[in-house]
Amino acid sequence: KNDLGMSNYPMVPGHEVVGEVVEVGSGVSKFTLGDIVGVGCLVGCCGGCGPCERDLEQYCPKKIWSYNDVYIDSQPTQGGFAKATVVHQKFVVKIPEGMAVEQAAPLLCAGVTVYSPLSHFGLKR
Repeated sequence: KNDLGMSNYPMVPGHEVVGEVVEVGSGVSKFTLGDIVGVGCLVGCCGGCGPCERDLEQYCPKKIWSYNDVYIDSQPTQGGFAKATVVHQKFVVKIPEGMAVEQAAPLLCAGVTVYSPLSHFGLKR
């Protein structure tokens, strides 16, 4: 319904993404073909601004959302329901072997939303 007035159509929402790595770029060192991975709400950033240098990419003025946004090549991001998505390895986590993907996906949204700031500010005990 575009209640917030910022929707770009066509849009395929969904930001708790779990899937299999089917291709890796030449600079990728953390993942290999066949890895089961997860992605949260960001797929990219500029990497060079103050927030990025402090691992606070959510404040990057050039961050790229997993859906309703555009990649640096002007192609639309299509979220977790798309056939495939492109993500910088910084925003990808490996899903532990034996964990069901339907259990992992919610952890990428609500779980990270709670855990990340606690970890960042040294409050995880």
